[in-house]
Amino acid sequence: MMFRMLVAFLTFLNHLIFLSKVKMFQKTQKIHLSKNNEKYRALMFLWDLFRPYKVWVILMLQAPILSAIFIFANNFSLKLLVDVFTNASCKSIGDAFFPICIFVLAQVGQGVSWRVSNIAEWKSEPFVKRDLLLKVYNYVQHHLPSFFQDIQTGTIVSKINGIIDAYDYILNLHHTLGRNLCIALLSVFVLIFINFYIFAFIVIWYAILICTMYPMCFELNQKSSDYAHSKHDILGIISDNIANIFSLFYFAKRKKELDRIKNIIDEKSIPKHILLEKYNFKFAFIFNALYLLMLFTVLVFLIHLKNISEITTGDIIFVLLTCITISFNLWDFVVGLSEFLKKIGDFNASFSTLMTPHNSIDIMTAKDLKLTDGSIHINDVSFQYSDNCPVFSGLNLSIKSGEKIGIVGTSGTGKSTLIYLLLKNYKINSGDIFIGKNNIKDITSDSLREQIALIPQDIVLFHRSIGENIAYGAINPSIDDIQQAAKLANIHDFIESLPHKYDTLVGERGIKISGGQRQRIAIARAFIKKASIIILDEATSSLDTITEKKIQKSISTILHQNTQTVIAVAHRLSTIRNMNRIIVMEKGVIVEDGAFKELLKNKNGYFYKLWDNQTNNMIM
Repeated sequence: MMFRMLVAFLTFLNHLIFLSKVKMFQKTQKIHLSKNNEKYRALMFLWDLFRPYKVWVILMLQAPILSAIFIFANNFSLKLLVDVFTNASCKSIGDAFFPICIFVLAQVGQGVSWRVSNIAEWKSEPFVKRDLLLKVYNYVQHHLPSFFQDIQTGTIVSKINGIIDAYDYILNLHHTLGRNLCIALLSVFVLIFINFYIFAFIVIWYAILICTMYPMCFELNQKSSDYAHSKHDILGIISDNIANIFSLFYFAKRKKELDRIKNIIDEKSIPKHILLEKYNFKFAFIFNALYLLMLFTVLVFLIHLKNISEITTGDIIFVLLTCITISFNLWDFVVGLSEFLKKIGDFNASFSTLMTPHNSIDIMTAKDLKLTDGSIHINDVSFQYSDNCPVFSGLNLSIKSGEKIGIVGTSGTGKSTLIYLLLKNYKINSGDIFIGKNNIKDITSDSLREQIALIPQDIVLFHRSIGENIAYGAINPSIDDIQQAAKLANIHDFIESLPHKYDTLVGERGIKISGGQRQRIAIARAFIKKASIIILDEATSSLDTITEKKIQKSISTILHQNTQTVIAVAHRLSTIRNMNRIIVMEKGVIVEDGAFKELLKNKNGYFYKLWDNQTNNMIM
């Protein structure tokens, strides 16, 4: 099996030479590689991590190499001792001084080399692991929103965890496979100094092993990768179920979901797992049979060489000790190699998270800009999602700075899509969107979003304190700023009634508080941001009527005291009656535009029909 690691090791060295000429991550932490270089990505990624700590990594890796030399020195010193004491001219212990010195120095040197390796580990490994986690997380978080709509959150987390686990195993290979490999390799090549025929005999056997086992390595690695992919998919499903655990409670579906997961495991994961274990057995069995045959033939060959006086008694002791050393390390190597291939398969499957290229929405020349003008101009904008169904075709809309705009319409008319385009969640197909005098194409998405406060319909809070969730919208706000924002959102009294007040944890996704309370915290978070543009996407939809009126009063107060541009998307038309203008949309087209009272005067208009349905045709 040593053959296989030798080939892998040489291939890895070639890759490192290639990596020294290629820069994987640019300052934006994005991967830019052609398809021809995709196979190098994992190695390039690891090399980029190790490079800042290369001195410590070299000191860490010296131990298995030197250990092989020290093992050889141990065996060689015993050979010299046997030759000395079987020599008739040996008269005192002083004649054995040289081999004894070699033996002692080997013991001391081996201990020192591994202690140096331990020091190098704590000087590099924690920081490399930190950089690994940060780079993986940073790469994932720079995907567009569509990426997270197409893949389960649990699958992403599982793959990140798979990268970390596989890295932990790979980094510690110098303690196991690296040490076994170096000892086995050196032990083979030192035989040339004892007897060339023995060396040639062993090399021929390893050539047979390489030709027999090397093709099987790739098959084992592929089966490991297939099984790892199935594990990540299952963990993604479990994570999705846990995230929606209350739906399982309310619909009494826990047993059904358990059965569903069991069926998926039985149909997709277990067959791949069985194939992997069967092939792993075949792999180890064939190697073990060849290995035992090799040991037997080596022993017969040694007896033959001693009979024809080609080697001494000390040579026999040395060769036997060397063969035993090779056998133990080779077997440990094979056992470890099986686990190594599983981890590599898991790493490759997990690394697919990083293999997914970014679809950057920012152009290369985009700049960070500070908005001073909250006016918005949408000029002849056309947009469609990947399903080739146009949402907008030549949309035009102008909003003055400081103007309060309501957007209404039935579901699917493009209201939310318009908000997504303003936030640069998607690229428009044609046309332009200007905020102030700046085309948003020329503004980086992060700097644009920093200056827009969004209050979404579906509120998700961090598993942190209420104070931290409110403060998330500003940079280093004071406690007074946090409390003032909470008062404006009509949530301060509720927070003060809690045992830990603003230090109260809201639970994962804010599950420990009600939907209305989450929404008011989100409103406070938007207030504290003090952005040039405020977007309310059904911001009061989860509130009861009394609380909604209080929130509306708070919103009206703060909006009239400031000059922010406000865009409010609403299904409940009463929430936008105080806006300067109301935009009525239908099938991606603006069908009406005017003040609330003006639109109600047109009894044949679309807005009047919406209002009439909500006020006079309520389902009782």
